[in-house]
Amino acid sequence: MDPLRRHAVNVLTIFDKENGQLKNIRDVYCKKHDIAGIHRQRLTAMTNDVIRWRGRLDHWMNGLLNKPNQKMQPELKNVLRAGLYEVVMDEITPAYAAVNAYVEIAKRTLGNGPGKLTNAILRKATELNNISKPDNCELNTWYSFPVWLWEKWTKQFGSNKAIALVKYFNERPKMDIRRNDSQLSHEELNSFCDEHDINIELWNNSEIFYQVQRNMAELNILIVAGKVSVQNRASGMVVELLDPKPGEIILDVCSAPGTKAAYTAELMAGDGKLYVSDSRVDRLEKFEPNFENIVVDVKNASKDQYPIADAVLIDAPCSGTGVIGKKPDIRWRRSQNEINEFVALQGNILNHMSKFLKPVGRIIYSTCSIEPEENWGVVDAFLKLNTNYYMDMETNIIPDSWLDDRGALAPFPSESKTDGMFAVKLINGSE
Repeated sequence: MDPLRRHAVNVLTIFDKENGQLKNIRDVYCKKHDIAGIHRQRLTAMTNDVIRWRGRLDHWMNGLLNKPNQKMQPELKNVLRAGLYEVVMDEITPAYAAVNAYVEIAKRTLGNGPGKLTNAILRKATELNNISKPDNCELNTWYSFPVWLWEKWTKQFGSNKAIALVKYFNERPKMDIRRNDSQLSHEELNSFCDEHDINIELWNNSEIFYQVQRNMAELNILIVAGKVSVQNRASGMVVELLDPKPGEIILDVCSAPGTKAAYTAELMAGDGKLYVSDSRVDRLEKFEPNFENIVVDVKNASKDQYPIADAVLIDAPCSGTGVIGKKPDIRWRRSQNEINEFVALQGNILNHMSKFLKPVGRIIYSTCSIEPEENWGVVDAFLKLNTNYYMDMETNIIPDSWLDDRGALAPFPSESKTDGMFAVKLINGSE
């Protein structure tokens, strides 16, 4: 029995039962079963792809079953999902090999009956077409998104833009890196990439951000050494909008996992004070600062006390709909009710943190959501209650195409080829 495929089925089944973050579930599982290196990379790719395409896979499954939508064991459902993915969508694995492997998994773990069903379904699946949408399949199902989110985006962006968005989110994401300019030059990075057959491309609006086209894993040596960091270009733009300066006191709240904090610290060049905090100790433990003048603490940005600062970065907890390309499970875990809950929390955080800003100081309010309720909805409500604050987006660092019609940083993923981000700069006009 193929252990990697069996592990994938196990992870997918745990995800269905717990509805937690797929990455966290996979991390715990890999640690427990001592899965690392290339095996972990393959497990990550397989589980991400099955979750990404779950809507289409379930449509095929129901069409091949004699009794569509019949109740079945969660393990069997995920055997069929993973099998359908490899048989129909994976261009590398021979179909016969995938069929045999999943039939063996079903027989060994669930019994002869499920094994026979798996054999019948997957053999019929070899005739399926992965290219064109069948007439009996709704668009949201074909692109593998829940009905409520598909309808929401169609209303917000229009049908054509929504289709472009979900197509982009269904591509395997490319990764961006940020070069630590004080430790590694552009020439040194290029030389390293040439030696290790890594293909990188410099972003046209940056001298330190690159998109990795091939062999991302080979960069791990530089990542561990702190010479480069994995960071999306849009995320970096949020820090550049903050414009941290040496000598300032800056609060980075809701900071975990610390990617923006690390970039902020680099720009401060060890001069000043950076207070990094998050409400969850388990997430904050992953942040290992390599810079002086950083204070790391567990704090709740909606109620705890903070030092008075020159600037505050609020990377607010959000639905994460702008990063579904990297985190495909978000589409299945979120709901409109959860978005409403995030809006309430975001408003509380923004209002509370505004108390710790010096006159003429600045707040950057940002999310990785593309939902208007979490972005302008929160900002407009804050400005209505806090008339001493005003928005200031006068900057030449953000490409015009990344600004929305009101001047906020809001790159649209399928057009910018970045994560979906939102950010505005708010100034405390008090004297």
